[in-house]
Amino acid sequence: MTEVATVAPGFLISGPQLEDPNFAETLVLMAQFNQEGALGFVVNRPATIDLETLLENVDEDLAKLARESGLGSHDVLVGGPVQQTAVWLLFHRSDEELEGDEGEDILGVGEHLAVAATRDILEDFVSGRRAGPFHVILGYAGWGPGQLELETHAGAWLPLGLTEDLVFDVPFEERWDEALRRLGLTPGGFMISGSGAEA
Repeated sequence: MTEVATVAPGFLISGPQLEDPNFAETLVLMAQFNQEGALGFVVNRPATIDLETLLENVDEDLAKLARESGLGSHDVLVGGPVQQTAVWLLFHRSDEELEGDEGEDILGVGEHLAVAATRDILEDFVSGRRAGPFHVILGYAGWGPGQLELETHAGAWLPLGLTEDLVFDVPFEERWDEALRRLGLTPGGFMISGSGAEA
């Protein structure tokens, strides 16, 4: 069995034993795992609002910037059931940006992915001052000490190594299926066989 500690940075794929509707058929990008718990973000569940609508309720200046830059219709993701009013940014950093981000309130996830919850970085993206792919995420997924280990060993989650293309290149609706395929599993057969068997 894969050790839970290897999932951050990495992914968790929800299994059939996971009954929580917040995580049914989800792919979770794991950003942090330690003795205090774990932090992750669902990356395949779009919210019902776009970026401009979200920002109109948070910061009118940023909403205006998003509209003027043509990013107003950018998708927003539901990152998990915890603090769903909190706005996070998941983005790719170039080698140059990795050096420039030193000292910033940024959590690196693997070599080039990062998450942040600062207004300055969000403004950089919506204004066009910073390029590259990004996701705006509402809320996050969190686990207390020992919780993720228990859920994973019970078959609720399947760990998968970190590959950046799953976050930005694969369409939202295909990410869970594609993640399963990368483990050598067929999504349809996985759901059927998983109803009474170990994943």
